[in-house]
Amino acid sequence: MTEQGGIRKPLLISLALHLTVGVFLLVGVNFNAPKRPAQAVSIIEATMIDDGMVAAQAERLAAMQAQQQQARAAEQAKLDAEQKAAEEAERQAEQQQAAAEAARLAEQQKAVAEQQAQAERERQQVVEQQRKAEESRKAEEAKKQAEAEQARKAEEARKAEEARKAEEARKQAAAEQARKAEEAKKQAEAEQARKAEEARKAEEAKKQAAAEQQRKAEEARKAEEAKKQAAAEQQRKAEEARKAEEAKKQAAAEQQRKAEEARKAEEAKKQAAAEQQRKAEEARKAEEARKKAESDRLKREQEQALKDLEALMGSGPAGSSSSSAAAAGEVDRYTGMIIAAIQRNWLVGPTMVGKQCRINVRVATDGLILQIGQGQGDGEVCRSAELAIRKTGTLPMPKDPEVNKQLQNLNLTLIPRL
Repeated sequence: MTEQGGIRKPLLISLALHLTVGVFLLVGVNFNAPKRPAQAVSIIEATMIDDGMVAAQAERLAAMQAQQQQARAAEQAKLDAEQKAAEEAERQAEQQQAAAEAARLAEQQKAVAEQQAQAERERQQVVEQQRKAEESRKAEEAKKQAEAEQARKAEEARKAEEARKAEEARKQAAAEQARKAEEAKKQAEAEQARKAEEARKAEEAKKQAAAEQQRKAEEARKAEEAKKQAAAEQQRKAEEARKAEEAKKQAAAEQQRKAEEARKAEEAKKQAAAEQQRKAEEARKAEEARKKAESDRLKREQEQALKDLEALMGSGPAGSSSSSAAAAGEVDRYTGMIIAAIQRNWLVGPTMVGKQCRINVRVATDGLILQIGQGQGDGEVCRSAELAIRKTGTLPMPKDPEVNKQLQNLNLTLIPRL
């Protein structure tokens, strides 16, 4: 019951509105006969438009837009892939640089540790030499003290012997005084013999003292020679240590020179990589410029197609001129595609930049290259361009017979780009 009421109410409102509109129409109608216009009415001429042609033009325009969108999508995908590859190459280069830096630091730390160990060994050698020299000096002093002690004891023994002999002489003199009368002559002789013996012993003692002094002088001379030999040995070892230090410094200088050469080689490598990256960037920018030019050309062709479509809709008899313009646009488009195909197979050197070559190419209907004419322009550029054309082999050709025929005899101006 509620649903029927809900439907009935809008129906009644709609019926009331229709009745109101009908009343106003009846009131406003003039039932008198219409008056003839005072002036002549102008006649509008119309031109019939071929719907099939308009539809074909619209389909062609849509196909061109779709092709352009696909080209933009493919270009974007290629740019993304190139950017990822460049980022990956940069990351790998940074990793290699970090590894090389770590290896260089490890090698430097190892060299420093070796130098410190060598310095410690040399210091220990110097300390050992000083210790041995001190021990030698102490032994020499002990030896001199022992010799002096021995000389002192010998002197004391000699003096004691002389005192004992003097005491015996005194006792003999006392005994001789008791027998003086009886043995005066013998005592005088004995005294004379004793004095001669003492003189002999004194001379012998003198000779022994001279021999002892000579022996000590000889020992002193030998000790001096030993000291000089020790000093010469120490000087020889010091000279060897100096030569070893010079050899170590030369080795360190050689190592530093090699490290500097390695650093310069690394810098040259980095500069070469940067140069390569710069050339790659220039090539990428050139390719972007070429593709932008191609996109601009397609856009111009699209705008021209729109103009042709508008002209076709505006006036029927102008169809032949629009068709000629469209054919010219197709010729330009396929010429650009042919140049792009050749550019993809063209190896360009730095000395070729800024030069060009104009060359004639005969092409079959299926795009097969039949003949390549003599190039006009820079010789190196023309030879390289001819090789690129031969390497391309087959060129892109349209299906339209009229456009295909115009492209069978091409005069191409080729400009090398890095």
